[in-house]
Amino acid sequence: MSKSILFEISPIDGVVDGIVEIFNEHICSNEMKESYAIEIENQLSKFIESELDEDLYCLLEYPYVDKVYRDSYYSYFSSKHYNYRRDCIRISLFKEEITSEYFSKAKNHSLLQEIYLGYFIIRPLKSSLFGRSHLNPEALKIKSKICSFKSESMILGVKLSCSGFPHSSQDEETISCAETTIWGLMEYFGNKYAEYRPALPSEIISTLKNVSFERQLPTIGLTVNQISFALKEFGFGTRIYSKETYGAEFSKIINYYIESGIPIVLGLETDNFGHAVVAIGRNEEPVKKVTLETFEYNDSEIKYIDYATLNERIIIQDDNHRPYLEVKIDNIGEFYAKSDEMSGYEVKSVVVPLYPKIYLEASIAKEIFLKYLTMDTFGYKFENEFTFRMFLASSRSFKSHVSKMDGLESQLKQDILSTKMPKFIWCAEFYIKNKTIKSDTFADGIIILDATEANHRSLDSLILASYPDRSIFMVDNYFVSLAQNLEGYKYYSNLK
Repeated sequence: MSKSILFEISPIDGVVDGIVEIFNEHICSNEMKESYAIEIENQLSKFIESELDEDLYCLLEYPYVDKVYRDSYYSYFSSKHYNYRRDCIRISLFKEEITSEYFSKAKNHSLLQEIYLGYFIIRPLKSSLFGRSHLNPEALKIKSKICSFKSESMILGVKLSCSGFPHSSQDEETISCAETTIWGLMEYFGNKYAEYRPALPSEIISTLKNVSFERQLPTIGLTVNQISFALKEFGFGTRIYSKETYGAEFSKIINYYIESGIPIVLGLETDNFGHAVVAIGRNEEPVKKVTLETFEYNDSEIKYIDYATLNERIIIQDDNHRPYLEVKIDNIGEFYAKSDEMSGYEVKSVVVPLYPKIYLEASIAKEIFLKYLTMDTFGYKFENEFTFRMFLASSRSFKSHVSKMDGLESQLKQDILSTKMPKFIWCAEFYIKNKTIKSDTFADGIIILDATEANHRSLDSLILASYPDRSIFMVDNYFVSLAQNLEGYKYYSNLK
């Protein structure tokens, strides 16, 4: 008879001892127990005792077959002289106390779902314990808005789901920071959209073999171009932006895509080091000092606020740190020790994984929005210091959002819902001066552009515009102005 799987329930303050005990009994050789215990306890305490909510309860599970570690094990670790273990430990988190009866009695399963906060994997690797995780940000007391998807886990026969974004530390041999960013992106898109599928480390390595001029294992990391190439091979129409090229607009471009709910790869550099992280969301606290921008309107200057400048702190997944780090774009290395050169990291480049048929990119979309706003036929003169907010969305999710607005005038709602749109659109929302912008705020104007239109010099990208005095729609290849005022349209967001 095969050995049973060990399940142990523990409050968060006892889980480090429980993991160390599993290592001592099942993973470490006798001569290595003492040295392993000290190293393991130090790594575990830094995350579990310092970062996770102190009221959590944990369910430890060993042996656990983790698909990502098993892929690395069979493609690399199993061929080494040292006898590496192939099983992992899974720690599932709950925000309230649980007992074994919660799993054995069906009436408790709905309660389990309510209090389940995800899991993280402990690998049998002394130098890099933390494997993949999918945690609800609530487990780390994070309240920011992020890109997320629901993953399902089976625990003692009970299916439980959790919303979050995947994270993993690098094992420094089969996956570096670059591979973990690609893996995280493919987990997100592969679980959320039918066009993509998750990718294991060996698949990522195999994808890059045609552009690698030396051995790929053990990994020495990837360049920004190689990351972009891999994502292109997995089905994306990738776009690379550099700080050198875009200057002051660079950080705003980062925020446009984050606001769109698109996780992006940030390429970090110092004089001697390079690194890659995934930007997945933003903090909701507004900046203390607002910067005004200007554009020309009938020989006069109009001042406005670009919403992308109002949130200076973003959420990243850095495989050298815990999940959901909140950092400033212009101080991206703030979580590294000040004595460490990596504390001086700067974001030098961005790789954006776009749907292949999105041809209108962020910087051009912004130009077009402001261009339309100045036109007598298609625009509207908002007073100085209005707020401009733009994002990319699928037309399906945008129309779903519109359909739920009970306060939107019925004919205008019907006209928006019946307007032909491509699969993806750029949307701009406009808010009058001094308006607080959050999820229940009503916009004072919107413009919708065709994100699949590459010719930005023509009017072909405009789909509709709606303002306080009128609305403009395309009807039979002609633009028609209708006496429909925009009232009752609420702020839209892809971030949760």
